[in-house]
Amino acid sequence: MNQSLDADWFLIEKFERGDATAFQEIFSRHKNRVVNLSYRFVHSQEAAEDIAQEVFIKVYEKRLKVDPTAKFTTWLYRVTVNASLDFIRKNKFIVRPANTATEDPGRKEDFFERVSDPNSPSPSETVQQKELHALLRAEIDALPEKLRLPILLYQFENLPYEEIARILGITPKAVERRLFHAKQQLRDKFSKYL
Repeated sequence: MNQSLDADWFLIEKFERGDATAFQEIFSRHKNRVVNLSYRFVHSQEAAEDIAQEVFIKVYEKRLKVDPTAKFTTWLYRVTVNASLDFIRKNKFIVRPANTATEDPGRKEDFFERVSDPNSPSPSETVQQKELHALLRAEIDALPEKLRLPILLYQFENLPYEEIARILGITPKAVERRLFHAKQQLRDKFSKYL
């Protein structure tokens, strides 16, 4: 094993040499990440799972050029972002209206857990938070693609500027500028709510 390869690239090399369990390991490690990232774009669990399947088919069928200087996850994010955008374009996917609750998959809280927790917000506060979240989601979705992609990757995936730059094929400085403009537009839209 080349010591400079990250563990995922090592698994890809093993898979390409015929070890099917290496692919299963890659799939297990990254399936949720791919589904969650795709969900942020398409707002549909079913569509996000379809996109994840497409992404992993690409991993399975494609002979990947191992680049020891890049992280496998950067490549995987790029493929996921592109597949999500292709899905939106092909299907003329319409995002949910702002008054529709948009929760991340797998993040539903049990009502009784919230009620039994004295620190949990009141039902009216919970409704207000959901409404604000839905408004924010709608405003992010309304941003131009060049501003929306960096904000999704930075705010929701917690990626550093350098990795976002590699995923989008731009410079870290361009990522910084786009995030600044995206946040400025969102601030302007939300100033009336604050």
